[in-house]
Parts: sequence; C-alpha cells; structure tokens
Amino acid sequence: MDDQTQVTPDANADAQNKSAEVKSLVVLNACAAKFFKKKLGGLSFYDSNKGSDWDLASPICVDFVNLIGKKFSRTGRIYGYVDPNMLAAADNFSQYSSNADFDALVTGVMERLCHEANDPARSSLNEGYVVFSHYRDYRQVDHLLIVMLGKRGGYDFDDDTNLNPKGTESLNLQDFRQAACMDLTEFRKGFPQNTGDSYLYFINGNSRSEFFNVALGCSDSMPGKVCVDNLKKALGAYLTDNAGDLPASERRTIHNRVVSYIENKAGERVHLSEIQHVINKCLQPGSPHLGGLIKFISENSERFRVSEEFQPSGVAAKSMGYVDVKLPSGEFAGRLKLDAVAVGDSNADLSVDKDFVYLKVKLPSDVSNRLRGINAEDPSSGSQNA
Repeated sequence: MDDQTQVTPDANADAQNKSAEVKSLVVLNACAAKFFKKKLGGLSFYDSNKGSDWDLASPICVDFVNLIGKKFSRTGRIYGYVDPNMLAAADNFSQYSSNADFDALVTGVMERLCHEANDPARSSLNEGYVVFSHYRDYRQVDHLLIVMLGKRGGYDFDDDTNLNPKGTESLNLQDFRQAACMDLTEFRKGFPQNTGDSYLYFINGNSRSEFFNVALGCSDSMPGKVCVDNLKKALGAYLTDNAGDLPASERRTIHNRVVSYIENKAGERVHLSEIQHVINKCLQPGSPHLGGLIKFISENSERFRVSEEFQPSGVAAKSMGYVDVKLPSGEFAGRLKLDAVAVGDSNADLSVDKDFVYLKVKLPSDVSNRLRGINAEDPSSGSQNA
C-alpha cells in the first residue's frame, strides 16, 4: 500500500479549468483475472486465475479507472445494496472493508463469479477478463471497481499468468461487458442495515446477464428505465385507485409535477422519498394522502417494482409523461403525452370525451388532404344527393 499511483492535473490544465474537473486520483490496488471455460474429462466448467498486481507506478492504473469512469458518467446506473443474506458475497466485502486483503477479495469474487456461471440453470457465458481496482478519489472516498471485459478485440496483456497490460492503448474497451463500483466508505457506514443511500452501482455494456450482479451479492437491482416504467404505472394506478377522491385539478397537478421532476432529474439519482415530497407539496396540510404513493408502491411491490433509488437516462426520463396507444386491430400505434390531452374540449389539438373512451386528434393539413383525397365523395354522387 506504500507504493501508490497519484495523478494530478498539470498547471496548464488548472489554469484553463477553474472548476478543476480533473481531480487527483490515487490507485491503491489493481489487478486482472482471467475468466475461462475449462474441460476436465467429459466435463466443462468455468474457472479463473488471478494475475499479479499491476505496477502502481504506471499511469495505466489511473487511465483505466478514468476510462471506466467516463462510461459510468454516460450510462444510466443501476443502484443496489449487498444483500446480507447472500453470505459468501457479503463476507467478501465485509472482510475487505476491515482487513484490506486485496488478494483474498479478488479470489473470493472470482469464486463467486465462477459459482454463478456454473449454475446448471444458467445459459452459456462468454469468456473474458475481470479487472479489479481499489482507488481513492479527490474527496478521500474509497471505491472498489470491478469490470468484466470480453475477449473480442483482445487485450494486450503481457501473458495469461501475470495479466499486466503493456500500455494504456492496450486497454481496449470495445468488448466492455459489465462493471460495478462500490463506495467502500458508504458500505462501511450502511451495511448490513442498508438504510442509507445505495453504495453499489452497475452499468451494462455488451452484456445484460444478471449473473454478474448476483455474484457480487446484489439481489435487488433494476435498470433506471424499468423503474421509470413501473413508477409511471404505479402513479397512474395510485391516482385512480387510492387518490380518486382528490379533485381532478389536484390529481392532474400531482401527475404533471412528478413527470416534470423526473424529466429534470435525467442522469441523476432519484429517490422515491423525493418524489413523495413533490406530491406532498401538492396536497393540503393534514391530507390523508400524505406519504400515500410510497405506501401504495410498498403494498403493491410485486405489481410495481420500483427501487428506492434509481437513475433515469435522458430517454427514460422523457418517456415518463407519455403512454403508448395501440389499437387491438393493430391499425394504429403511437405515443401520447398525457398532459397534452384536454377533457371535453373539442377545440383542443388533442381531446378525450368525458367518458374517456374516444380520443379526438386535430390533424395536420397534409394528413387531412391525404385522407380527403382518398375518401372524398364522388362529385356526381354528391350532385345526385343534392
């Protein structure tokens, strides 16, 4: 641990960037392990071997962390906790947080990955490499980064025993599979109660397999898109089933403000408690509906699975206010923005009747002309009718 890599921005970068976006980063431990399929007699199974520790004096360690960090900043994160009931995985991280035995941690995690990969019920997985890095950021917060890389494109390791990259250019992320990052500082504070902010988060690359998350001991993690979709359904059901006694104007305000809140939080962490706070501000003091949405989701957790904490991407956040409309005949399919629909107003661009059965759409002139050209009555038949 004495031999550490520390990288700080040079003087010119500091002068050009007053906000100092590039901060110091210290890598405390780093290594790679190979994940492969092994044959023994007539059997085949997944196995692994750990390489030697990377040279912390090399800039490769920091470069790798920064490369993966950019991927985390551009992709919707999936947040979760380490499940204390998944004993082997939980013990790996608990032991490391207390004794900092990096070799034992890597060995333990790779054993868990192979164990999950060898589950007879699991489909075949691609071979590859897993890179481990323990680093400390400029806030003096410790992070554990675990990255799974495929074999496509290859990585310029010195050999399959040491697994030391020859240079930064060898860190080819074209076959980036999955990655997990743990805030070790928050883990030490929050585990095993898991009542605070999520300290474990994932991103997916070329793989969506759940085995990686499960192997790391995370039993309840959902992508931001899934959470947004389920939240949208839960909010609609809640306003209909539980809050139907509220005035229509109040229900519409609640819906619009939640939608706006999610849209404005694209790329950021969202907590259900924050959404409930947005709703509470729309309610009268002493309203029996204060705290109602969280209670409704909790009571219907199998129907509406929404993580307490999630991160919607820009696309997922924008979809919050829309609903898909598809006729059973299949002759119409489209997306409808709910707050754009007026009720019973025949002059609006979009309106629905007071029984909420028929939707009226004001057509653009080019569509009207095309319909008129196809369906206009024959002039001769028109004159005869006259």
